[in-house]
Amino acid sequence: MAFQPYHIHHIQLAETNCLTIPKHESAYLLLWWNQVPLGHIWYEAGEPLPNAPRIIEAVSSALDHYCRQRKLSTDWRSMLQQGQLSALSLFLEDLFKRNSVAKHETLSVVVCTRNRAAQLANCIRQILACTDKDFELIIVDNAPDDEATRMVVSQFPQVRYVLEPRKGLDIARNTGAQAASGEIIAYTDDDVLVPENWISQLRQAFHHPQIMAVTGLVIPYALKTKAQYIFERNWGFNKGYLPVLFDRAYFLAKLPYGVPVWDIGAGANMAFRKAAFQLAGYFDERLDVGASGCSGDSEMWYRILAEGWSCYYDPALYVFHEHRDTMESLSKQLFSYMRGQVSSLLVQHERYGHEGNLKRVYKYIPQYYLKRIWKLLTLQVRENPWLFWQEIRGAYSGWRFFQANKGRRQSDPMLLPEQLGKPAEVKSDTLVSVIIPCYNQGSYLQAAIESVLKQTYQHVEVIVVDDGSTDNTAAVCAGFPQVTYVHLPNAGVSVTRNIGVAYSKGDYVVFLDADDLLYENAIELNLYFFTYYRDAVMVCGGYTPIDEQGIDIGGHVCNTKSGHFFEDLLMGNFIGLQSVAMYRRELFFTFAYDTQLKGSEDYDIHLRITQHYPAYQHDRLIARYRKHGQSASANTALMYETVQKVYAKLMPSLSAAQLSLVEQGKYFWKQYYQYDEAAG
Repeated sequence: MAFQPYHIHHIQLAETNCLTIPKHESAYLLLWWNQVPLGHIWYEAGEPLPNAPRIIEAVSSALDHYCRQRKLSTDWRSMLQQGQLSALSLFLEDLFKRNSVAKHETLSVVVCTRNRAAQLANCIRQILACTDKDFELIIVDNAPDDEATRMVVSQFPQVRYVLEPRKGLDIARNTGAQAASGEIIAYTDDDVLVPENWISQLRQAFHHPQIMAVTGLVIPYALKTKAQYIFERNWGFNKGYLPVLFDRAYFLAKLPYGVPVWDIGAGANMAFRKAAFQLAGYFDERLDVGASGCSGDSEMWYRILAEGWSCYYDPALYVFHEHRDTMESLSKQLFSYMRGQVSSLLVQHERYGHEGNLKRVYKYIPQYYLKRIWKLLTLQVRENPWLFWQEIRGAYSGWRFFQANKGRRQSDPMLLPEQLGKPAEVKSDTLVSVIIPCYNQGSYLQAAIESVLKQTYQHVEVIVVDDGSTDNTAAVCAGFPQVTYVHLPNAGVSVTRNIGVAYSKGDYVVFLDADDLLYENAIELNLYFFTYYRDAVMVCGGYTPIDEQGIDIGGHVCNTKSGHFFEDLLMGNFIGLQSVAMYRRELFFTFAYDTQLKGSEDYDIHLRITQHYPAYQHDRLIARYRKHGQSASANTALMYETVQKVYAKLMPSLSAAQLSLVEQGKYFWKQYYQYDEAAG
């Protein structure tokens, strides 16, 4: 039987009484309230028109979600069932009323294209027609065969053209990210059309500082061919009509089984904070079309989650996509999908060592295909055997690709912030953010907070990042209404420090360990030295060791150094204590705490910072360092091993003279931690 096209109808929920579809026509019905998609119905030719119960079933998940979100209990079902569409319209208007305005962050849109000039022209026109005009548009011309794309872009003087001669989508995406100036970088494809509210919805979607990536609904532009129908019905980019926050809790729950990050969205409609590329790295160029196949987008989402951040799917951020229209192109697409999925799972394991990725490759994917084979053989399902075979071939091909390319990780560029080339500024009301990571240190936390609130310098904000504590940490913070409290499932001190920066608003940042204390003039002193050494990006002072009761036990630890002291730092951590340092906030997130280190995180970031910028150390006392058996530094074997990892990361960038200093440093640390290699 010949395939009959499906006609796409966009229907406002308050106008469903006017629904008309010719009897001979099959249809895909999109149900909306204004510009908010609520659900869809597949309508087959000859069926009765969708009645109220069927429409209610299609939109109930979305409307119930929004009602719970707004704490509204109106019986919208009765309104729809009884045809009270005027009342329903008033209710929906109230339900979707916006109460907040998104923070206005700078935004860049990147479109990567190759040899599709006609489609690109339509794509550009649609983007430029958005009502929010405050963005830059960058077209990355990826290894073109001719000048057609350049000529199209030249018709739009406000659009930037960037040539990327190396073929590969993720290569082009990385080129776009490096060229973009926006704090948010959005990606769409040349076969996508965006609505007029797309830019404003992008801004709205980044409503939380922990959100590093956003995706949205992708709606088919047409379902004229069997290939387009099969893709939308069985694969598709439609991830539903409910907003979903993919956070640390989601990641940890799925981790044992291999996190299905492909559920987060589609590369045709995605955006990132620019900081995400600094925190998690750029797209892995092994996962390109022509290489592993695809999945560069989902592997990037995996890294964002693994680093402790969140991704957000917002169906109100929608676009229209032109699906591939032939069975041949669909079969190639499915082959690439499975090739990319398997290779990305193995790349994720290579990067993080998460065993769930291997379980999915070697257990769950084979089980999935064996079940489908059984259903095919027993005639329980009908599906195209050629497309099914292409999926299996793709999965095996992805495994083979990774075996041939494992270990070939790219070296991402470091883009140093322009602001750090300018002298430091300290004004009378300059805000300083003090970030206190806390994991089961509630017994010390109150004293730490009070040491900040008693500072002689008053323009200070306090942010406590609770790293999944099971003690009284939350209760302690509740006693300080002026403190910003952030709770995370346990992720480690590097993640908590990084996330603390995302919440901070100050020009300068201090990381105070929850069991340490600041001297009353600590912030005032460090700010003063920034006014004196204005080229420094980091200032630090001395500290006093104390015992569990806060009694001095070991005199004072003070040094004085200025300028580029990277090479001195290679020979040992003379800074000694994280809590004595103050940073210019612009350092983050070009420099971020390494989440894969289980110790020596501060030594690592100080080495990387001072390798590029001057710093200053003075001999005034800044902090009191509490020594007790629960502190991380008490595990000397772990600390020694992580120092070796810190050195190993630096090795490729060091000169021969600097490598000799590392050997001196290794000897210093071995003596300092009294490390016995034979025992270790």
